[in-house]
Amino acid sequence: MADLLTEQGFTEHLVERLKPFNIEIVVPESLVVELHYGPDEPVLSIPLKATYEQYLTSPDNLDGLVIPYVTEISWTVQPPRFKAREIFERTMPLMRDLTRDPILQDGEKIVREGKEMVMRLPKGPVLYNDLITRDDEHLVVQYMLEKDDELLELYRGDVLTCFPEPTQIAEISMQNLARRALESGLTTRVYKIENFQTEPVLVGFREESLANYAASLINIHDVMLALEKNLEAPDGLIAAIPARNQLFIGTKTDEQAVCELWLLARHLKGEASAPASSLIWKFKEGEITGVQTVNLKEQQ
Repeated sequence: MADLLTEQGFTEHLVERLKPFNIEIVVPESLVVELHYGPDEPVLSIPLKATYEQYLTSPDNLDGLVIPYVTEISWTVQPPRFKAREIFERTMPLMRDLTRDPILQDGEKIVREGKEMVMRLPKGPVLYNDLITRDDEHLVVQYMLEKDDELLELYRGDVLTCFPEPTQIAEISMQNLARRALESGLTTRVYKIENFQTEPVLVGFREESLANYAASLINIHDVMLALEKNLEAPDGLIAAIPARNQLFIGTKTDEQAVCELWLLARHLKGEASAPASSLIWKFKEGEITGVQTVNLKEQQ
């Protein structure tokens, strides 16, 4: 067995593995490595004490302990390199049904020309959170960066683990959408459908560029609570999001209203270029209380 690396030697070993990435590396002390991404950018500090202790118990696993750091950091240096403040201020949530509009992920197996291949994306996995997973529907919230009038997919490598943390992206994106909704203002209009007993309300933004985020409003408590109050719905609301740019609200919550809204959602989702969901969402006091199919079977 090779001689054990000292704390300094272990730190230097990681630094050597990171040098090909052409990023400024500072070692303030043994078992701490700092990565400087540039002026006005956060410094990513990597504590190695716990990893070094694992190494001491299994020194033959040196590569297995170091490679995850190398892999994660390799994602963060791939162009385009977005500034952390851009991500913090311009990340927005986008509804997506992966059964109709799939996302290619890092590590995903695909078959091309009869050969099975494992995809490796240079910036790592795409960032999204699952909402609903069914045989016929896989609804997610994907996190996008608005930049120069484009929507750019955010990857794990775009989000440094120090600012903002990947786990904060959902909260940040919803806060950004809530702020934009407040600045833009929402529109509501009755959506009349022949032979329907109920008349749902179509909710949208006054700012047309925000249309793609209409479905994501169901994740914002204050917006849904305001709709309840403004539409005078003491029993709560039902909602449908057939496409990422469509949010329908119903103030009646009986079985007839649920069935009719579901029929509308199913039809519009089938026609949508960016489908979201055919389910019916129930709200009370701004909070989601359940998600229903047309037969009223609750989906957790």
